[in-house]
Amino acid sequence: LFNPQDLTTTVWAYATADYYHQALLADCSRVISDSLAQDPARWDIESRRQLHQWQLWLSLDRGAEEQQHLLSDCQRLLCREAMQATIARPSGLQRSVSDALAAVKHGFEEEYLEPRTGYSLDLALPSSRVAVEVDGPSHFLLPDGRGVRKPNGPTLLKRRLLRAAGWRVISVPFYEWDGFATANGQQTYLERAVAPLLG
Repeated sequence: LFNPQDLTTTVWAYATADYYHQALLADCSRVISDSLAQDPARWDIESRRQLHQWQLWLSLDRGAEEQQHLLSDCQRLLCREAMQATIARPSGLQRSVSDALAAVKHGFEEEYLEPRTGYSLDLALPSSRVAVEVDGPSHFLLPDGRGVRKPNGPTLLKRRLLRAAGWRVISVPFYEWDGFATANGQQTYLERAVAPLLG
């Protein structure tokens, strides 16, 4: 008997690592599909969120061969709804970036629900498909021996899937943002990041 969370974590980890294993994913897809058809209540909202991200990886970021592992339309919808049900709460850091960005470029929407992926974007300009992701400490691994902070798996997967969906993503890491002592410094930083993508 399998554990839904363990199985979800497995396929999600393959998506995060961008590693395709045909036999394993074929078996996982079959078991997941059968279980969702027989007893969808076994799959909690977090499991279905991760399944949605795995399905996005197959449909947006991989080729035609990998798409044979897609779940049925109704099962993908069930997972997508779990993704969209997650309520995002802007942090103080995000509000600080949002305020500074408003002084640089009007029109960015906060917590924009991206329709194709179901991701909530911290700040988005849908008409130009430019997103600004405000990355706090929870988006990074602990510093390595040289003090470098690398994005963690969920953050890398989100960026990759958004790019595959046609978005250009700007990351504002907390450790860079916290280094600015003045509003002018913050606005200059954002202007330099955003301007090249808006022409």
